[in-house]
This record gives sequence, structure tokens and C-alpha cells, in this order.
Amino acid sequence: MKNNRTNLKQISLQQAIALTVVIALAALLGGCASNTVSKPVTETKDSDVRKAETVKTATSMPTWLGNPARNFYGTGPWPEKPMEVLWSFQTSYTTGRLHPTAAWGGSGWPGQPAVVGDRVYFGSADSYVYCLKRSDGTLIWKYKTTDSAKSSPAIEGDRLVLGNLDHTVYCLNTNDGSLVWKYQTGFETDSSPSIVNGRVYIGGEDHNYYCFDLKDGRVIFKQPLNGSVEGGTTVVDGRIYVGTEAGDLFCLSAEDGSVIWKSRIGADSNSTPAVSNGLVYTAAEDGIIRCYRQSNGELVWTYKAEGGIRNKEGSGFWASPVVSNGRVYIGSNNGYMYCLTADSGQLVWRYHAHFYCLGAKE
Repeated sequence: MKNNRTNLKQISLQQAIALTVVIALAALLGGCASNTVSKPVTETKDSDVRKAETVKTATSMPTWLGNPARNFYGTGPWPEKPMEVLWSFQTSYTTGRLHPTAAWGGSGWPGQPAVVGDRVYFGSADSYVYCLKRSDGTLIWKYKTTDSAKSSPAIEGDRLVLGNLDHTVYCLNTNDGSLVWKYQTGFETDSSPSIVNGRVYIGGEDHNYYCFDLKDGRVIFKQPLNGSVEGGTTVVDGRIYVGTEAGDLFCLSAEDGSVIWKSRIGADSNSTPAVSNGLVYTAAEDGIIRCYRQSNGELVWTYKAEGGIRNKEGSGFWASPVVSNGRVYIGSNNGYMYCLTADSGQLVWRYHAHFYCLGAKE
């Protein structure tokens, strides 16, 4: 945990979970040179934004960004009128190791609930994991941890897994919230887990990458990364893609955790990597989006975000890239939303959002 992030992270933490649930349900369920490109070529304004075509999207969101490959997205026309609040749910507050005098409440870091069937699951900064009825927000169960439940939950069958500020990975029964197993890591677990073929994959701030047996929490492998993992990880075709605070991008074997390749980012990366068409995309706090070759980690292109809001975080990225139809989309701490060509990193457009774009980190 870095002290210079506390103020901005608390913006997310202090928001009521009502806003989180409403926005999440509406957005998620409704709808080869290595040269740096730096000069914007097109900038959109509010009047330039056109309605997107409505598409059919999935009705379940069991994990961060939809699935272990982290490639779910929704689109469609944004309503002209203000969004209607269908229901709200108020969490409580709690103090903790990092905040002994300041009570935290609201959602965890990423703020994305898991939605499966008629239930909504989320971890809260108040130390509880909640399960609500999707139709009206009625509380079904809640489970108390010993500090802020930070990561987005991952659900497979009747199992829910998430990380926590208390250095623990928890596995709960989705039916009643009872504890199935828990594992104490060496430090916090900001990262949101993936569940693939009965295995739980999650990075730790103790500089290790973990794989657990979903049934009983047995450690299948523990791979040292020499850097803290604060973002989410992506699992595609038997490989794990993960960035670290130390500035490295790893490709690991999902079977045994061995390093297939490692590439240098050179800056703290909190992004969840995106994998598409043989390329891996990620971003970092130095304000650069990077694209690597999926087969061997070779750097393909970079793009530097510049200008925008003047703040101590600069033009860096905490958000994660989304790739669709040959375009890369990502928001920056400088208040701009970017669209780049996926094959070469050329700027297609950027939109001034007027405030930090911190979403889609884990």
C-alpha cells in the first residue's frame, strides 16, 4: 500500500454502495516498431459523442471484468435522462490497521460486485462481505472479516473467493456465507482472483503469486515475483499475465507457476493486462500504455499520455485497458479517456472526462 494513493483511494472507499451497485448493474449487465506515440491527433467534446448501437450482453458477472480472460465489456446508448435508483443498500464503517482513526465504508478498491442469478455479492471497506437479493437489495447474508474486504469477488458454483486488507484470502459458501477455507499470505491481497478449472489464481502484495485448490485451499504453487501485485491478473489458454509494482510484466504457466517470459515495464503497474489477437496490453503510473507480443513478451509499441488535469499523480494510469474491434480503450489519471489503434498504438481520439479516470484497475 502506498501512502501517496490514500487520498484518491478513499474517494472510492467513502462512496455509498448504492451508487456502486446501480452503476455496476447498469453498465455491466445492460449493456511492430517500439516507438512512443505522444502527440494527440483527435480530441472529442461532449457534443461529439454519438450513441452506440445496442448489443446483447451477458446477464451474469461472476468475477472482475466478467471472466478470467478479463475480456467482457458492455456497450449501448447511454440514456438521455438521469439514471433511476432502483434500490440502495447502506454499508457500515470500521477502523483498521491502515486507518486506526478514520473509519472506512462503502465498497472495496475496485467496487465491482459479482452478479450471479438472483444475487449480488461484494466486499466492503467496512470489513464485511455482503450478499444481496438482486431484485430489491434485501440482505441475504453477510460475513465479517477482520479488515477491509478489498478485491472484487470471484464466484464458481457455490464458492466465493476474494482478497482482504488483513492479509487473508477467503473462500465462502455462496448459499449462506459460511467460511469454507482461508489462507494467510505475507501481506495484503488487493488483487482480484480468477477461478479456472477448480483452481484459484491471485497475486499478493507479499511479492508472490498463488494458486489454490478451490475445494480446500491447498496451495498448488507459490511463485515469487519480486514485486507487489496490486492489479488483477488475466488467465488465457493456460497462461497467466500479471504486472507488478516493481515494474515487470510476467507470463506464467497456469499449471505450475513457472515463468514463461518476463518483460520490463519500468514503472509501477496496477493494470489488469488485456490479451487480444496475440498481443498483451497494459498501462503504468508513468503514463505509458504498452503493448507486448503474447508469444515472447517483445515490446511492440508504446503510447504516452500527456496533459490534462494537473495533480500529484500526473498523467499516470491506474485503470486497465479494454480491447474491442481493433481499438484499445483506457482512462487516465489526467482526466482523459483514450482510444488507440490496437495494432500500432496510434491515437484515434481522446475525451476530456474532467476528473481522474481511476476505474477498471483490478
